[in-house]
Amino acid sequence: MQLSILLSGKLCKSLLISGLILYVIHILLSNHPCCNSITIFNNLMSFKGHDITQDDTPTNFSHLVFGITSSSRTWKNRMSYVESWWKPNITRGFVFLENFPKDHQLLPWPYSSCPPFKVSEDTSRYKMYDKHPIQQTIRMARVVEETFKMENKSARWYIMTDDDTIFFLDNLVEVLSKYDHRKYFYVRINSETHALNAEHSFNMAFGGGGYAFSYALVEAMVENSDSCIKKYQTYYGGDHILQSCVADLGVSLTQEKGFHQEKCSNMSLIFEKRFLYAIY
Repeated sequence: MQLSILLSGKLCKSLLISGLILYVIHILLSNHPCCNSITIFNNLMSFKGHDITQDDTPTNFSHLVFGITSSSRTWKNRMSYVESWWKPNITRGFVFLENFPKDHQLLPWPYSSCPPFKVSEDTSRYKMYDKHPIQQTIRMARVVEETFKMENKSARWYIMTDDDTIFFLDNLVEVLSKYDHRKYFYVRINSETHALNAEHSFNMAFGGGGYAFSYALVEAMVENSDSCIKKYQTYYGGDHILQSCVADLGVSLTQEKGFHQEKCSNMSLIFEKRFLYAIY
């Protein structure tokens, strides 16, 4: 009898110690900046309850949200590119400028033919982490997060692009419809430049041709945005930072050849080829 009580006491003590050890390990891992597994799990659980999981209707224009990176300096010369494919009151998205436009050639803003503009959020809090060769790298990398926060109802895909990119929306919808927006997808073709492909292991999309993130992936990226930007403080451009953030989540580039860069002086050739997008 005494032996049984003694063994029971030792068992309880062992279980208590084991529980405390596991709890300490859990706390350490959950706070470790390099550990994404818990964050990813939480993202998946929170995403599971989102209303879009119940929507099985075919993907259409209204499910796409565009984040267009521009500047007050370049917009007036590139506005016509966006006007060529934008569908007012149908397509969704924003043009992001570095500051409020003061040039009389930009105002009043052409809302009837272009996306509304937004001034990018202040990035001064990242100043000590900004060692990038390009001055506005962090601003460009944050366009996806800012777009998501302003436009996420019924969204399925977030397309990040420059202001000189042209899309054929029917083609774009057809391509993205092949993939489940409730899973992690990073869609685009790699660069046409071999040197860049070799440098980035043929696994990086470039903004000049545009690229698409599924809703689920953007939701997870936004959760880790600040830590990711601080982690990759010397990378060349915003595309490079985003690709690295995606890689941290265990996601590789899904290649679609319709996404590509095209340097072409004759615009008619582009429309004849019916590219998903062109002009860079």
